[in-house]
Amino acid sequence: MRPTTTSLLAFGLLIIGIVAVTLILILLGRIKATQHPKFFRWAHRIAGYIFIILYLFICVIMFQKLTGNSSALSAKDAIHAYLGIVIFPILIVKICIVRRFKKYYLRLPIYGMIIMIAVYMTVTLSAGYFMLSTARSQYIVLSDKGRLVRVNVNIGRKIVRQTCSTCHSLERVFSYVKTEAGWRDYVSRMRAKDQEILSDRETLEAVGYLVKNLGMDDTKMDVQLGMKIILEKCHKCHTLERIFTFKKTQAEWAQTLELMRSFDPYLLNDSEAHQVNYYLGKVLAKQQAGQ
Repeated sequence: MRPTTTSLLAFGLLIIGIVAVTLILILLGRIKATQHPKFFRWAHRIAGYIFIILYLFICVIMFQKLTGNSSALSAKDAIHAYLGIVIFPILIVKICIVRRFKKYYLRLPIYGMIIMIAVYMTVTLSAGYFMLSTARSQYIVLSDKGRLVRVNVNIGRKIVRQTCSTCHSLERVFSYVKTEAGWRDYVSRMRAKDQEILSDRETLEAVGYLVKNLGMDDTKMDVQLGMKIILEKCHKCHTLERIFTFKKTQAEWAQTLELMRSFDPYLLNDSEAHQVNYYLGKVLAKQQAGQ
């Protein structure tokens, strides 16, 4: 289930809890008794049933997420999970008072308020934080199975940092600059090694982050991007000084680039080669022609 859906369910739980507590306070807390006690009692009971069902449903979803998560929980997520579990025994005590220990019936509003406060803290810590971060997030539109999907870049960033680091350093990821097709292929190859490491949605979000921050567009030539690729790739075979001291025309640089690629076909893909060739032709060839 998507985080947006679970967040809406959590806010629904909070609203129902507030309604249930408000009804029981009106019924038992007023100095002057209400004129419609049966209505408030039944309304509170119905709200309570809905609350319990929704709470248990959310617990099942969260338990599935916890058991399917191989990485350690963050401090925020651990506190969120603990608060969510604490609500259960308080609910049991409240139900026991209603059904078996009516002597403590007048204390029900106190238990209800404790549960509502715990739910409020649980919901705002996770769903509230998620909604706020989503509102401030960057998005990118990607194609997925023939339809356009709006992908949250911030979620993709979290996935890349948490998941990719379990197999290799993040420096390995951030040293690359690729097209969208290149990043899709890269993530697919990583996922092929362990199918359970990412879901389809998480894969798309990771690709969205990589394309947004480390992607390049074949249709746009960028001098800065070409220089970045040179600094990252060319030093693997020789010193960078060798590049910046040579005096060559644009055509000669193009020939040199193809020669380097013939030595190592995997050094540069076509998109990277185009960007490097653009930089060499526009910057180095121009500078050297003026000397």
